[in-house]
Amino acid sequence: MKLHGIIELTVAGERVLRAPGFWDKVKEAFGGEPDLRTDTVRASLEATAIVEAVRGALSRLGATNAISLVIDDQVLFQDREGRPDDFGDLFLAFHDNAPVFGGSFRLLRLAAEHEEAGLHLVIETIARSEHPVEDPAARVVVAGRVRDFEPRQGEDGESYRLRVEPLARDAPRLEATSRQFESFIARLGDSLRAAMPEAEVRVLEAKALVEKPSQRPAKPAPPTSRRYDPYAYHYRSPLDSIVSVVMWSSLLSMGHHHPDVVVVDQDQDQDSTGDEGNPSDDGDGGEFEGGGDDGGGGDFDGGDFGGDF
Repeated sequence: MKLHGIIELTVAGERVLRAPGFWDKVKEAFGGEPDLRTDTVRASLEATAIVEAVRGALSRLGATNAISLVIDDQVLFQDREGRPDDFGDLFLAFHDNAPVFGGSFRLLRLAAEHEEAGLHLVIETIARSEHPVEDPAARVVVAGRVRDFEPRQGEDGESYRLRVEPLARDAPRLEATSRQFESFIARLGDSLRAAMPEAEVRVLEAKALVEKPSQRPAKPAPPTSRRYDPYAYHYRSPLDSIVSVVMWSSLLSMGHHHPDVVVVDQDQDQDSTGDEGNPSDDGDGGEFEGGGDDGGGGDFDGGDFGGDF
């Protein structure tokens, strides 16, 4: 079972203007006012404000374990050793580079992780200073797994399956896991509102997903997509397909008494072939477009961090 949540942050901004063309100049010469507005908004965002706000919001929830900070294709911090409670180290690394990266930016990605009530959560903030009118300036994507479902060191596929099958059939426990995740997303939204009073903070989704097994390999969604799974990006495991099969089999065996989950296919789109899960969910939704990567997993439309979303 995969846990997936999205919180959108919208801030004030102004339309980006294009350079006037020939007919714009002709129109202006005859007293007209050409519309030079584009479909892009330049948000009132600075990297320093985002890093400080996200750090403050996560700290209120006890989330102090940083993973990485990447701004405009520059890795400013990466925890390669898995050290706990190192958000302070990320903050110091950022401030050492603040004269260069503390102001305007094209693309910022800040990833952290947190554990509570048996959940292992990866929280990634993806922000851009210029974005399409219909999109938010930033998204906080939270993805998680139940800690007991994670592979243990030295565990082979068969041993893993035998261990997690009983856990996957425990419907009350799975239901409690889903409710705990929803609670965390709600608390994170409240904490972000307190840390960024100038922003409109909206919880877009918080749900548990069961992936329908497929013979084709899963194609990771880019970080710009609402389907992006930061947990899989930072903690991809060869045993992921096994847990999908186990969870799917357990869901079918529960009949109509299964927990409140959403059945998705390998692209994380809601499965439309049956009535399992929560059929009221509307699936993927929109995507951010373009961008780059930080060298650790999915890419931004095949380019580098410098491109437009």
